[in-house]
Amino acid sequence: MSKAAKSVILYHRSYRKISGSAGLFFLQFLFIALPLSLIIALFYPEITLFVCRIAKAALSTCFPVDAVKIIAAPYVIGEISIIHLPSQFPSVLNSLINAIVCLILLVCLPKIEMAKPIVTFCMVVVFINFVSSLFFLFFAYRFPYELADYSVLYMKQQIGIWFFVPVIMGFAMLPLPSTLLSKSITMLITVFYSLLFGTVRYVVFLFILSKVSMLYMAILFFVFGPLVDFIYIVGIYSIHAMRLAEKIKGDFGFWKWSY
Repeated sequence: MSKAAKSVILYHRSYRKISGSAGLFFLQFLFIALPLSLIIALFYPEITLFVCRIAKAALSTCFPVDAVKIIAAPYVIGEISIIHLPSQFPSVLNSLINAIVCLILLVCLPKIEMAKPIVTFCMVVVFINFVSSLFFLFFAYRFPYELADYSVLYMKQQIGIWFFVPVIMGFAMLPLPSTLLSKSITMLITVFYSLLFGTVRYVVFLFILSKVSMLYMAILFFVFGPLVDFIYIVGIYSIHAMRLAEKIKGDFGFWKWSY
């Protein structure tokens, strides 16, 4: 790139990078991110029990008290707690209506020209639900899962998410030249938001599968499951990075040429 071109590029824009120390990053990761992940790894039995108690309190307003149970399930080391509720399987009529509605949407949605990314996402959701509807319409007797199975799967994948949130945020955010306090606060906010979001989503999923139908299990997991967690992770990181870039955009000591 010519010197003339370099002279008109702002310090916080393309072809610029932030200088940093690998040793400092390692120390911050060792004393900030890693301890948060270790807390999840060491105390996940207590964390899952706490989540289940909150979920039970919320679901008890919609179900008979004796229908909402907290049971234990084996995990890597020790046990985790999950909510047990009766499963609600769809009727033949319900499966048929879902399949017809999904088929109509699959024909109509591609004709929409506006907001193509949203339309594409909706088509994925509809297609998954269409396949699920056909399965329950023709092979419902072969469906091998109860709500308790899904509850175990959800809690196990949620533990994995809670464990890796500090790791992901650590690799993404700790190299940035923001203050140690702001990094720590941002990471704590992300972890606590992940715990809160995972708990609320757990309650909503259990309510849908037990009150409405197990037909929507595939959508809940593949569309609104672990992939959604990266939205708030990226969102919180983006807010932190945006505020930092605005703060140091005129500081020539931070920004270096990439080549």
